Amino acid sequence: MPHLFADDLEGIEINIKNKLYGWANKNGKSVEFATLDESIENGRRLFTIAATVDGQIIAQAKGFNKKDAGHIAAQLAVEKLGLT
Repeated sequence: MPHLFADDLEGIEINIKNKLYGWANKNGKSVEFATLDESIENGRRLFTIAATVDGQIIAQAKGFNKKDAGHIAAQLAVEKLGLT
């Protein structure tokens, strides 16, 4: 199984969000990420982040930090929009 380093993961995250923002720009759409919820689970903060296109929620994801939740939401949005 290949190992991924933090720099590799950063590149993947940037590419996913860039793909989503690029699609939106090309199609005259607006992409935003919004915090829908913040709660405590097992003593840790849990964030729910939504990826929206023109104000409509396309995907949402949970993570123990906003960055991870936003990355997962972006990945789900890219898949849902068929941009993979």
